This record gives sequence, structure tokens and C-alpha cells, in this order.
Amino acid sequence: MKISMATIRKAFPAALAGAALVVSGCSDATTRENVSDAREELRDEQEDVAEARADAREDIAEAREEAQEYAVAKPVVDEDAVEAQQNLAEARQESAEDVAEERADVQEAAADLRTEQQKLQATQARDAYVKDAEAQLAEIEKSVALLKTQADSASDADKATFNLRIEALEGQHERGEEALETLKDADLATWENHKEQVRTALQGTGTVGAVR
Repeated sequence: MKISMATIRKAFPAALAGAALVVSGCSDATTRENVSDAREELRDEQEDVAEARADAREDIAEAREEAQEYAVAKPVVDEDAVEAQQNLAEARQESAEDVAEERADVQEAAADLRTEQQKLQATQARDAYVKDAEAQLAEIEKSVALLKTQADSASDADKATFNLRIEALEGQHERGEEALETLKDADLATWENHKEQVRTALQGTGTVGAVR
């Protein structure tokens, strides 16, 4: 398999991307840039197929021309003529293999692109869910702050009621925050398995409709 410039071009960015993942220790979230890179890689692989086909036509044409020269110049078959025919057959075989390998690379790149597109959709869905949950947690914090202000000016008889409500809300906030952190730490493929825990932890805060 011939190493094209397109193959060399994509090898260096891929190595950098792998190093970045190791350094950051990040999750498997995908960005639009990842999808764009995968799409560019697919284009590079498609260019490699075109180059392989062009090389194949050139190699086969040269081998065929050589074989025809022997056939015309020497009616009697000799070793050189036989070798020329063998070279033609080998050129055809090698060219077919090169093109097949490049086409396989295209299929792999296309599959990678589809995977990145699916991961991007999952990433966006998870980020939107996390944003909604964090907004709900912020609403709980506001409610706690308001209740504390009201408790400060309440009678001693009412303070106990306010404190019970504050304690309940703070407990819900803590459980919701812990459940959300677990969800955010989960793999992209399994994050939705933790949605119910987050919903349950935040239930009863008055803003449960924001997170489903």
C-alpha cells in the first residue's frame, strides 16, 4: 500500500489529538471540531482512492505497453516476453489490492464520521440536560437564601418551620448536586442511565419540570 501525502497529513493531527486526551484525562465528549476532523479525514481517504486508481491505470498501461512491444518485436515467445506478461498480471493484481485497501480506508473513515456525529448529538443532549439541572440547583439556592432572610425576621414560633424547610431544601440540593456530578462523570454512552437519580434527587423543589 502506497503512503500518500494525505495519509501523512492526517497522521500528525491524529497523534496530537491522542496526546491531548492523555494530558487532559477527559471524558469522551465530542465537539463540532471532532466531527469536522472526521469529515476531513474521509475526504482525504477518498482522495487516496482516486490517487490509487490513477496510479493503477498508469502502472497497468506501462506493463501492457511493455508486453505488447515484446509480442510485436518477437513472434517467438521467449523468457523476456513471458516475464513481461507476468509483470502485467502482477501490476493488475497489485493495483487491485491497492485500490481495495484505500476503499476499505474510506469505509472506515465514513464509519468514524458517523460515530463522531452520533457522539456529538449525545454530547449536546447531555450538556443541555446538565444545564437544566444546574439551573434547577440555582433555583434551590435562591429559595434557601429567601427562606433564611424570612427566618431572620420571623417570630421564634415560626423560625422552626422555616428551618425545617431550609434543611429540607439544602438536603435536596446536596443530593441533586451529587447525583448530577455522578451523571457528568459517566461515559457518554451511559450518562442517560443516571437521569432518574438526578430527577429523583431534585423532586419536590418546585422546578422539577425543568429536568426530565
